[in-house]
Amino acid sequence: MQSNEIVSGETNGQQSEGVAYRPVSMLAVVALVAGFISALCLASPLLWVLPVVGIGLSYAALVDVGGERRKAGRLAALSAMALSIGFGTQAVTARATDRFIAGTRAVESARFWLDAIRQERLVDARSICLPLPESIAGIAVVSACGSETARQIVCEGPNEESLSPSWVVQARVGTCSLRITLEPTVTLKNGQRSERWAVVRCEKVGSR
Repeated sequence: MQSNEIVSGETNGQQSEGVAYRPVSMLAVVALVAGFISALCLASPLLWVLPVVGIGLSYAALVDVGGERRKAGRLAALSAMALSIGFGTQAVTARATDRFIAGTRAVESARFWLDAIRQERLVDARSICLPLPESIAGIAVVSACGSETARQIVCEGPNEESLSPSWVVQARVGTCSLRITLEPTVTLKNGQRSERWAVVRCEKVGSR
C-alpha cells in the first residue's frame, strides 16, 4: 500500500514538473507586443501595415504553441490576434467614416455657395470663399453658367494634387460642368471647436 502511494506521488510530481517547465513560445510574446503596437495604426493610414504584421505573428504563434512540444503562450497569441484585428478594424472604420462626413460637408457647402450665387446673394457667396483672387473669381465663373439650379453635385474626393487637406466637388450648373475645390478650416470660439468649409477655386471643365 505504501509503495503504491510513493509511486503515485512520484508520478504526480513528474507530471507537475512537466507542466511547470513547459517552454514559453517567444513568438507568442513578440506577437503580443506587436498587437499592442498596432494601436499606432489609428494615427495614420501609413501605419496600417502594423495590424497585418500582428495578425501574421499571432497566427505563427498559434502554430508554434500547438506543435509537438506544446509550448505555453496560447492565451497571449489569441490576445495578440484580437488586438491586431480590433485596432485594424477600428482604423479602417474611422477612416471611412471621416471620409464620408467630410465628403458630405463639402457637397453641402458647395450647394449653399452655388445657390447663393444663383439667388444673387453675393455677400453670402463671398463669405464662403477664401480671401484669394482665384476664390472670388469663381463667383464670376458660376454666374456665367446661367441662373439654373445646380444639379448632380457629387464629391470626387480629396484633392491629391494639393498639399493642404482640400476636397473636390463636381456640379452641373446650367450648361456648365464645374470642378469646385473646397478646404476645411477649424477655429476655436469660446473654447468650442468649429469647422468651416471655404471655396478655394472653381473651374469650368466642360459644357453640355
